[in-house]
Amino acid sequence: MRRNSRGARRLNQVLAVAGAAIAAGALAGVKFVDGWLQFLVICLLALGTGLGAYSGRAFQKQAEGLPPQVLISHPHGDEPWAHWLAWRLRRSGYLTSTRPWATAEHQVPPPPEVAPDHELIIVSRMLDDMNHRPGQGPGLSRIARSRSRSALVLVTAHHNPPLTRWAGCEVLTLAGRSADDAAATVDARLHQAGAVPLPTYTAPHVVGEVEPRYPALGPLISNFDRRGASHFTARRRELALLREVLGTVNVTGDVRTCAIHGLSGIGKTRLALEYARRYEDLFDVIWRVEAAHAPTARASLLDLAHRLHTARDRPAGGTAHGDDRDPEQTLQQLLSHELPRTRALLIYDGAEDDSAIRQLLPDAGDGGQILITSVNPVWQRSAPRHRIALEAFTTEEAVAFLSDASGIDDKVELARIVDQLGRLPLALESAAASLRDDPDIEGYLRALEIRSRLAPSTRPEASRSGAPAWILSFKQAEQKDEVVGLLLRLCAFLAPQGIPGYFFEAAGGRTDLLPERLRVEVAHPARGRRIRETARNSSLLTGEAKLVMHAQVQAVIRKEMSVAEQTDHARAAVCLVNGWFPEDPDREGTWPQCVELLPHARAVLDHCRELGVVDENTSTLLQSMGEYFRVQSDRAEAQRLLTEALAQREGLGGRRNSLVANTLVSLSQLKLLSAELLEARTFAEEALAIRAGIDGDRDPRTLESRMQLGRVLRELGDFEGASEAAEQTLLRLRRLHEPNPVKVADGLCDLGLVRWRQGRLTESVSLHREALHFLEQTPGGSEPARRNPMAFVNQSLGLALLDSHDLEGAEQHLRTALDILERAGYAAGHPVVLSSSVHLGETLRQQAARFRGHRDRRSATARERSFPGEREAERLLAEAKHIFDEVLSAPHMNGDRDHPDRACALVRYSHLLHELGNSEAAMTEVTNAIGIYTGKYGGQHPYVAEARYRRALILKESGGLPQRWQDDLVTAREIYGRIHPADHPLIEQIEEELRDIP
Repeated sequence: MRRNSRGARRLNQVLAVAGAAIAAGALAGVKFVDGWLQFLVICLLALGTGLGAYSGRAFQKQAEGLPPQVLISHPHGDEPWAHWLAWRLRRSGYLTSTRPWATAEHQVPPPPEVAPDHELIIVSRMLDDMNHRPGQGPGLSRIARSRSRSALVLVTAHHNPPLTRWAGCEVLTLAGRSADDAAATVDARLHQAGAVPLPTYTAPHVVGEVEPRYPALGPLISNFDRRGASHFTARRRELALLREVLGTVNVTGDVRTCAIHGLSGIGKTRLALEYARRYEDLFDVIWRVEAAHAPTARASLLDLAHRLHTARDRPAGGTAHGDDRDPEQTLQQLLSHELPRTRALLIYDGAEDDSAIRQLLPDAGDGGQILITSVNPVWQRSAPRHRIALEAFTTEEAVAFLSDASGIDDKVELARIVDQLGRLPLALESAAASLRDDPDIEGYLRALEIRSRLAPSTRPEASRSGAPAWILSFKQAEQKDEVVGLLLRLCAFLAPQGIPGYFFEAAGGRTDLLPERLRVEVAHPARGRRIRETARNSSLLTGEAKLVMHAQVQAVIRKEMSVAEQTDHARAAVCLVNGWFPEDPDREGTWPQCVELLPHARAVLDHCRELGVVDENTSTLLQSMGEYFRVQSDRAEAQRLLTEALAQREGLGGRRNSLVANTLVSLSQLKLLSAELLEARTFAEEALAIRAGIDGDRDPRTLESRMQLGRVLRELGDFEGASEAAEQTLLRLRRLHEPNPVKVADGLCDLGLVRWRQGRLTESVSLHREALHFLEQTPGGSEPARRNPMAFVNQSLGLALLDSHDLEGAEQHLRTALDILERAGYAAGHPVVLSSSVHLGETLRQQAARFRGHRDRRSATARERSFPGEREAERLLAEAKHIFDEVLSAPHMNGDRDHPDRACALVRYSHLLHELGNSEAAMTEVTNAIGIYTGKYGGQHPYVAEARYRRALILKESGGLPQRWQDDLVTAREIYGRIHPADHPLIEQIEEELRDIP
């Protein structure tokens, strides 16, 4: 190869010398041949020299094994396209590099020091941010020609202008192309420009590189329906300002936040959604949060977290595990870790209060963007640097907007309409819709005057109310089709944004929830489409899959009805939402639909409260919403909703009815989670009495109530009562005609936990093993409904084995429980995971104490201390310390520092600290635990006795005064003596410790 290259260079040298000699002779008057022929020979020699030099360079580059170099220049904001294109070209056998530049420069930056072989210039953001026209940008043409042999301009997927040339450069438009088609188009054009890639070449930095997402696919996760984005003909200046304010994703290194505030109907949400539609290729996530109500906003963010988890963990060709993570842990993980590392656009729509929404904003990260829309201008804390005050149109802008939207050019006549309606876009859109249908401006103004007398403006600002225009549009739509009016009236009682289109489609399968006339019409798909299309043509209802009706329009339509009509439509709306709201919101699979329907449920319930509508639909919807918020750990909202549901059901059918019992059980579960045990017991007992009286002792709902009562009694320390409830429940569960295996396993586990508390450890272990065997032998053990009981039974069995001194067996079952929970999608901060972790840490501590030979009443006979044993003890203690550090830092522990779960962890953590030699800290933590238990349960609860027994052991082993730890032992013995028989293992251990008093 070197010989060939040397020969080519020598040939070039000979050609160059010969050409120079002939040229010199010609200048000196020496003619080797005729003049014209001599001139031709000189030209041929020069051409041969150039071609030889070029082929020599190409041959040399090919000999070195290097592919062509392609530079990708792009404005800030087109990074996703540049990264994707660079990856595809590298896969094809090119060397690539990228160079960003700001559109404010109005030209491509100066050429690099080493000129590439080819250049691709992306201009989609230039088109957006600078509004370039074909032929503009002379600097682009000059610089592109000077820096490389070819310069091709890429116009990406959101733009398809009729361009074949751009400032002298070739144009490739990727609009509407798939990823493979777009890559093939670019590759073919580079081939035409003379590029010859080397498919066998692999640069070192390409090995293992992950393929970027094709930007034209839009966001990976979104609840934004871009098909529903309405015609955007104004606010160009504000859109450019918004783009400038938010900057560029992954450039600034922080989360950019901007608040858009202004009057209702001025176009805040429209501007935010247009920004999302126009720049959706910049983001992996676009998520709209209904921010008017903090619990609903929190639920929407949790839904986003679950979708991110599902998308991240879904195996190729399969489905992801269910996400049953602790809601508080999930939300904190989303805001603190996941969103800051994600190219995300979050739109907090309709936010009202800065202090409420600020707790739901993500931390600073790698360049996400946040938009807040609100009528409230005070957003100094959430958006301290960037706020846009959206003003009404000027008269000229309003006339231009109306002309563009209606297609009428008579600006003078249109100005009369603007003078009549004001300058809010929402009112002008309705006028434009009417004028598109009938361009008679005089007739429209006359009709508008009539409507104005019916609904005079009550707003003092310059921009008048659009009520006359909306009423007129509503009447016109109703005159065209009476059923359209019925649809609009029903939508007026739902939330303004995100009305599911399946509410009104026969394909949804629930047309029985609609009013009779509407149900009959939409039963035919073609007729249903015509109805929705007519409603959209009126501009009062927009969107496709999710419909939108502005809140002001809704208010005007409702006011046009009589009170009786409002009541009828409110009843119809609550029936519709209640019918679609999941009946079992405790199942993870129902959560996305719950989140979608929460705003509508809240809206219809508000209207029903105003109108005094109370029926089975309102109470059931309150119950379902309360159950959802209970599962999501929003206890305050769950308490409010369930209490209201209880009052409604009691008013409808008296205190003793089955629906009241359902709500009482839910309230008991909520109180048990909050450790308000006396109230939990009252609710559970009353629910059991009602259900036993109505449904009988063997009804599954009665058994559910009895099981709940048994769990409350166990937490209260009433182990006799808990034992009786658990035994009766298990007996009746076994006698059912078709026993539910999961419920039977729950009954066995409940009874096993009671036996554990009673000190009957052998029986407890036997019951738990039976429950575990029952679940393992039942088909469908991998189902989510079966995984949770499997983990819980393993955890409970581990506790029984721990107190039975079978530390290896306890460790095995506790680790199995944690493994099941992890595979099921539980986060490290879920209360069930924390509980298993605490007991695993205690097991490891006792194992370490055994290796060290310490005298531990809960461990087996001490072994001789040895060096290998000491090393193993140190390893076990280190692992236990790591477990407790993670447990105590979890949001569940820190969110409610007086919760008994935290006290349980502190009691066991204190003993670990003592083993590690920090007795002072151990005393502090166990004393804090005693305070929590005493505050929640009173000073005579068995949990208090256990904590005082632990404190006595720490004091005794650390050399404390005998009187101090004797007092704790005596108090613990008195508490246990009122609950357990004298032969209970705990009482025997305390008696043995008391005999050691000097």
